[in-house]
Amino acid sequence: MELCQFSSGSSRQIAACIVASLPVFMAGIVLGWPSPIMEYMSDGRTPVLLTSAQISWMVACIDIGNFAMAVPAGWLMDQIGRKYAVTASAPLMFTGWMFILFGRQAWCLYVARLLQGSAVGIAWVVAPAYVGEMASIGIRGKLSLLVQLSYALGLLFSYFAGWLLGNYAALAIVSASVSVISGVLFLFLPESPYYLMLDDRPGDAATCLWSLRSYTDDDLQTELLSVKDSISNDRHKGSISDLLNRDRRPLVIVIVLAVLQMACGAGVLEAYAASIMSNTQISSNASAVYLGLVVLLAAVPFALVVDRSGRRPLMIVSCFGTAACHATVAIILWYRDVVGRSWLPLFLSIAGAQFFINIGLMPLLSVVQCEYFPSDTRALADTAVVMAVTITSTFMITTYQPVADALGTSANFVIYSIACLAGGLFCCLLMPETKRKSFAEIQIDFHKTKRPDGKVQKLCDYQEIA
Repeated sequence: MELCQFSSGSSRQIAACIVASLPVFMAGIVLGWPSPIMEYMSDGRTPVLLTSAQISWMVACIDIGNFAMAVPAGWLMDQIGRKYAVTASAPLMFTGWMFILFGRQAWCLYVARLLQGSAVGIAWVVAPAYVGEMASIGIRGKLSLLVQLSYALGLLFSYFAGWLLGNYAALAIVSASVSVISGVLFLFLPESPYYLMLDDRPGDAATCLWSLRSYTDDDLQTELLSVKDSISNDRHKGSISDLLNRDRRPLVIVIVLAVLQMACGAGVLEAYAASIMSNTQISSNASAVYLGLVVLLAAVPFALVVDRSGRRPLMIVSCFGTAACHATVAIILWYRDVVGRSWLPLFLSIAGAQFFINIGLMPLLSVVQCEYFPSDTRALADTAVVMAVTITSTFMITTYQPVADALGTSANFVIYSIACLAGGLFCCLLMPETKRKSFAEIQIDFHKTKRPDGKVQKLCDYQEIA
């Protein structure tokens, strides 16, 4: 059964991409889950009580599982297709929730988080690639927003459910039910036409494209040629050598953006926002929910301008805006008496940083990591991105408290501000624009070079159609 058989027009693309983004929604749930659980533990409302060190390991197990699955997830999506790779995330998530629901020892939570971290790895590798390949050129940027939007909704789901339910077992059951519903919906997903063409099944690719779009026979032939154009040189399975040599330029850009995504303090704000606001009059639960709502609000301007103004201007604004907000947070934290009198200046500065992060630094990575690479190395590139994000996230989160203890909390935000400034300059100088370009056109742009006489020469011919 495939979703593309039951819908019409662009709604089919939207429906398929929404379902394919559910693994990221589940990732948001498991990453937001520790926030209410720590409060439950402090009140003795959990069947498992952990020490501070054990809580740190429980939280870190997500990143360990994510890192461990990054390489297998990329291999999996090339071997069995995007659809079935996405489907594999549901049973991993569900099994993890069962360990949480029935486990009564610390190791049960470790195993649960490792399994769920593996599902998170699949989500961040496969979902962006699937969404980018399913969407037509004109709405690819907007539909790629679904990945980040799903993550934000998952975080809010955990915060709100944890607050409203107030019960450890009930939260696990509700979260597990999301995995079951997602697993059923995955059965109706169509396979990516790019994967079908790469798997030498042009007839199936044409059938799925026809079902996913509302256009004439000529339009179908045009897009089929575009898909063939994109993968004409990709019928062999891409190797690490291809990624490091042929696709070196896009790889460097995407890895820098991946490191920047976490170096800007995004992960730290999610993990330590309540701690930063602890000396003010606003409660930790309220601040978490409000900041989660800011992430959702940021989706509106992103959706409106990503396919109009382009990726590069949005990323530049995001970097410099985040840098300004982090600098403001650092100044406010330096003068503790200001924070003591009012929570509003600090909250608005942190909310501003969250807003600017989520109009560019967070959502655009999933857009460009799909656009920048040909089909044969896209999975390898996605794997490299997940590994870069995971390593940087772990480093930033684990160094936050030591830096705060040694130099003060404001020092962290000075570092984040400098990182964002450097990232903005990098985007100004080296990030190309890809709005409204087909995958084949993007590859042609990446593989051009200027000769000494000033003329442009193609390094690889991506326009030949096999």
